[in-house]
Amino acid sequence: MKRLSLLLVILLIAFAGCKKDKVNQDAIDNKIILAYLAANNITTAQSTGSGLYYIIENPGGTTHPIYSSTVELFYRGYLLVDNQKGLQFDSSYELSEQPAQLAVSGTIPGFSEGLKLFGKGGKGTLIIPSSLGYGSVVSGKIPVNSVLIFDIEIANYQ
Repeated sequence: MKRLSLLLVILLIAFAGCKKDKVNQDAIDNKIILAYLAANNITTAQSTGSGLYYIIENPGGTTHPIYSSTVELFYRGYLLVDNQKGLQFDSSYELSEQPAQLAVSGTIPGFSEGLKLFGKGGKGTLIIPSSLGYGSVVSGKIPVNSVLIFDIEIANYQ
């Protein structure tokens, strides 16, 4: 019984530490995003309750994809570095002349949330804090706790 109690205490302490780190990282990411917006005189950015920032250049059609949709789109993904779009880590333009097809449900949370803000023909930018991206996990060229920027253009969805 003592071992079980000790294990529970250790797990609670570990969980509390992880939550604190997430809260701190969210604050760091938000500061980075706001500095980027200010440095680039971007005044049209909006944010959601989750911490996603988005800029709508063209909203597109009046209906929007949902979580179970497959979206055809063109996109470029960048790391946000020193108040600028840094390293481009992905681009549908370089893969094919045709739009990429992605299941909304199969993307990182910030991308999934952002896709649902645009209709067919919609175009804009998503600025995704690390908690809605890859978080504390390295993914290819993306380091831990990276704020991501995606320029997107929705060609179609079903």
